[in-house]
Amino acid sequence: MHGNTDLDNTILKAIIEGDANSFEILFHKYYQELCNYSMGILGDAEKAEDVVQDAFVYLWGNRQKINITISLKSYLYQSVRNGALKIIRTQALEQHHMPRLTEFIEYLEKSEFSEDELIKLQKIEQAIDELPSQCKNVFLMSFMDQKSYKQISDELGVSLNTVKTHVSKAYRIIREKVQDIKNLSLFIWLYFRRIQ
Repeated sequence: MHGNTDLDNTILKAIIEGDANSFEILFHKYYQELCNYSMGILGDAEKAEDVVQDAFVYLWGNRQKINITISLKSYLYQSVRNGALKIIRTQALEQHHMPRLTEFIEYLEKSEFSEDELIKLQKIEQAIDELPSQCKNVFLMSFMDQKSYKQISDELGVSLNTVKTHVSKAYRIIREKVQDIKNLSLFIWLYFRRIQ
């Protein structure tokens, strides 16, 4: 057991130095068991794999600034657990709010927007306008045209993961630019309903 931790520490040092081979070794070493763990939480194979891949991508992308104070294996399990729980929270929120959200949107469409709401919608419009072109295109197809990730993937000839990455990136960029807006998803939805 101790030898395994020592090996992981050696692998981690190499990864921090940018050794892609060591990263690949780590990936193959833990990928399947992490997928099984994630699957146990989510009950969805595709989402479970996405969470595990995201954890590895994050580790590699942030290898030089990441501070791992626990064992590498524990860190990976914790990352996957956090990613899986985030998905569960999002799904629960969407399912819980869906009927009331529809009512709220219908009410807002019939009423005048307050000055504060209009300012927020303008900020979102500007943030969407400034997205990188491919990212913006995918985001608009998803929200404005109401196309599924699969439809966008087929239409643009790109992988499902690429579509998901673009949508996530768009959300992240918009969120960074409009940090003062709570209920961001709601306002993005309102914005698209308003311009249709």
